[in-house]
Amino acid sequence: MNQSGVDRSRARQVAIFSSMLVMVIFSPINAQATESNGCCESPDEFDLFLIGDPDSGQLTPFESELEERKSVEVTSSFLGEVEIGSWMIEWGESGSYSSGTWTFSIPYEVSDSAGVSANATVVVKVGGNTYESSSQLPAVYLTESGELQVDIEVQDGEVSKNEKIEVIFSVRSLIFSNPGSESGIVFHWGEEDVDAAISISFPLVNVVIREASVKGNLVFFPVRLTSGFGDKIWTGSTGGLMVQNVEISESPIVNSNEDWVDVTFVWEPSSSSGGNVRTDFQISLQDSLVITADKIHEITLGQDTGDNSWYPEEEPPRTGGSDLMVEVNCKYDGNSIERKTTITLDGAMSQWMRWGLDNIGNKSLGSNSWWKNLNTFSDTVSPSEKSNARVDNTELAALESHLKGSKSDLKSFLSVGLMIDSESVFGVDPVEFGPLVVSIDLGPSRAFNSDEISIYVESSYKVERGSRQTLIEDFIRPGGYDFWEEVGLSFEIRTGMLSGFDGVNLDNGDVDYTHRRWIVMEILSMEETDINSDTDFRLDFEAKNALLFSPLISAMISVFALCLALGIGMALTKRRTRVPSMMMIGVLGILSLSIYWFGLPMPIVLGVVGSSVLLVFPAAIVSPVIDDSEVQRNSKKGGRVRCPSCGKRNPVESEIRPLRIECVGCSSILRIE
Repeated sequence: MNQSGVDRSRARQVAIFSSMLVMVIFSPINAQATESNGCCESPDEFDLFLIGDPDSGQLTPFESELEERKSVEVTSSFLGEVEIGSWMIEWGESGSYSSGTWTFSIPYEVSDSAGVSANATVVVKVGGNTYESSSQLPAVYLTESGELQVDIEVQDGEVSKNEKIEVIFSVRSLIFSNPGSESGIVFHWGEEDVDAAISISFPLVNVVIREASVKGNLVFFPVRLTSGFGDKIWTGSTGGLMVQNVEISESPIVNSNEDWVDVTFVWEPSSSSGGNVRTDFQISLQDSLVITADKIHEITLGQDTGDNSWYPEEEPPRTGGSDLMVEVNCKYDGNSIERKTTITLDGAMSQWMRWGLDNIGNKSLGSNSWWKNLNTFSDTVSPSEKSNARVDNTELAALESHLKGSKSDLKSFLSVGLMIDSESVFGVDPVEFGPLVVSIDLGPSRAFNSDEISIYVESSYKVERGSRQTLIEDFIRPGGYDFWEEVGLSFEIRTGMLSGFDGVNLDNGDVDYTHRRWIVMEILSMEETDINSDTDFRLDFEAKNALLFSPLISAMISVFALCLALGIGMALTKRRTRVPSMMMIGVLGILSLSIYWFGLPMPIVLGVVGSSVLLVFPAAIVSPVIDDSEVQRNSKKGGRVRCPSCGKRNPVESEIRPLRIECVGCSSILRIE
């Protein structure tokens, strides 16, 4: 080979090597981009828990739904095959699964027997495919309790959208060892401590951390969850996002449809510089199942960039899962009630409020939108503050001014906007309020998210004497539970020492209230953490404003009556045994104190106290008479004379004077005149 050929060969080698070098250099960049695109699928293996009744049970991957225990008992009286239960789930996403072993496990408890052997069968139906476990279960010696596990071999297959996965569990040929008269085996499921389940290998959820978007100094990180469970994949799980190894504490924005749910986290950096920002997302449906994804974003603050699909162009729906908590603190002085009410909400309702405040003056608002009421404040909001994905001070002040400006506007906002009946939560129509104070707290973040919002309302109103005054009643409007997932109530009203409640009534036995008297005050309170949609209640009292029913005056009357009864009893039993009357007064006194403190109606309290005065007379009359000699003897007891010699005190048992007695100490004779 000549020199030119060698040179050409070397040049070709250099070119090939250079190409390979370029590929090697750039390959890690592409790999990193793929690794950091925030996409991941869930682990193949997870549990489907058994919940619900045995004949209409359900399967769920959400451990949070393990709330109610269900049981089925099988005894020796059952012959042949016994179906314990069947459980089903409709799979909302198409997917494929590989062959392998699925494991069915269910807790059991053996009663009145040393052990039991049986044949157990588990049938699993996935779409059009049916798999069955081995019907043979070797005899085992079981004591007390344990967990039955059955393996099912499955083959490669596919499941279409909306096809069913069904599990059927049955037992037969039960043989009890050393059985008793009530031998049996009980199978449990449905609670965390009896978490029966079938472990399967199946595609569950796909997680994608999408590109971040920037609005000014706010950064939004959308995470898309694709599954067949809609927004349940997020609301039924626990999880969150970490930015630069710091967890975002504010609640995210949640948008969903039939195919996916977008969970958008809002980050407000402490520094003004951007750069590479790492995000780590985590979601857990079960304690043993944690799904993670991560992504590195290139962030430039101070300008609007990225996809803003997370920010609704139209008014967002109020449905989608929100929690409502109403806290009421009142003071009653006999003439008026001073009321402080705090309404706390989150979730979709919080998103609706934040979006509405950020869109004051928006011309695209629907004709039925409540936020059109704030269009008159549009000029007070600068263009830079409109639709900037956060609530500015001017926007918040506009809503507060609107609600304080007219009591009917407050009523409209609660009724139309929040689906809360204002008269039920306040006890009266807000138009009857005196001076009104309204303030709104958006929490630590003003950004568009679903974090808690607190609405504080303070006012007072007159109470008509002799009328029945409503304190609180079921305040969710009809259809309102479509917006509220969980409703809680904390109510308390206090009086002064000269004002009290009479005729307190709660017309629902499923709801409890507490009534206490403390001499200087009287307290009514209610605590309900989860009010159901079918719960109707009404707490009211009769506003008599009688001093006789006040906690101080009634306590004074009770003490005076008990002292009077005690004095009468002492006077009537000078020559009688005092035990019966004193015991009667003591028992009635303790009873009076108890019913006074527990808030029973005041007529009952005063009736018991008054009866102590009346019953002391028959109690004293029926007491045995003390013999006169015993009385005289007892009266003599206690007469003493001191000896001048030894200082010893000597008893004097005779009224004869003069009297000579011998000292018990020094035997001196003492003369008593």
